[in-house]
Amino acid sequence: MEIIEIKKKNNLLSKMFISGKQYLGLEKLGKGAFGSVYKVQKRDTDEIYAIKKIKLDVDREGIPSATLREISILKSVNHPNIVKILGITSGDKSIEILLEYHNLDLRKFMNLYKFNKFIYNLNTVRSIVYQIIRATNYLHSRKILHRDLKPDNVLFCDKTILTKLVDFGLSRVYAMPVRALTQKVLTLYYRAPELLLGIDIYSIAVDLWSIGCIFAELLIRMPLFIGDSEIGQLKKIFEILGTPGEDIFPGVTIPNFPLIDPPLGLENFILKNLQIDMDQVGLVNAIDLLKKLLAINPYERISAKEALNHVS
Repeated sequence: MEIIEIKKKNNLLSKMFISGKQYLGLEKLGKGAFGSVYKVQKRDTDEIYAIKKIKLDVDREGIPSATLREISILKSVNHPNIVKILGITSGDKSIEILLEYHNLDLRKFMNLYKFNKFIYNLNTVRSIVYQIIRATNYLHSRKILHRDLKPDNVLFCDKTILTKLVDFGLSRVYAMPVRALTQKVLTLYYRAPELLLGIDIYSIAVDLWSIGCIFAELLIRMPLFIGDSEIGQLKKIFEILGTPGEDIFPGVTIPNFPLIDPPLGLENFILKNLQIDMDQVGLVNAIDLLKKLLAINPYERISAKEALNHVS
């Protein structure tokens, strides 16, 4: 009876899928630049999955390069903390990517459990950060940059605390020496300062900066650096961490705008806004790791492998 009611409510949604005979659309989970993600139920087994549906502009460009890149990378990796691609269905006007389903991402987790100390606590945060770093280390060991790490792109299961990276549309395989890449990656709040300054030669350090921002956000339950533009984002970073000297980014003009002097300081800012209970040892370790992840100089930023040793 319940399934019949769902079918009636989602009749139009279920017809949207190329594989509509196999999957029943339950809920639209989100929309991105190249398509939408849906929660679906396999009709014969009642198992729950996610389908990423990408519309094709056949007349102009065909399959978006980001979609090809994401499919290629997901098919080439196999890690417990990276979402698995389970199948691909193609049609004249769209491609559907069948993926594992998890009921939350970190953004939803923070909103749903912010007052639940039984689930949202230091042990959970430590486990989440460890799993993110573990997956990132795996990617970097295979010369893959994620380039869009943020709470929305980290899936989370509140029953098992299992954490998985998702959305590889902006990811890139890189080689040494690193060639120039676009700076227009990463959501603003999680974008490393070298990208904000327009530097187009960058590498794995941009992902580690993003992890530092996610870690801090889990501790204070709000984004660490909240800017309204690229210049505004730099200003927020410099207000907390201080303005870097020209020796850190030689040849790059550092914006000269009024700032707090001395800067607020990362440790002071975290302590002032901390939202979870932490003992002194846990706090010292957390601040130490944050400082290493959020070093303004990308060459001084800790690697994923080093960070993994720090939290294991």
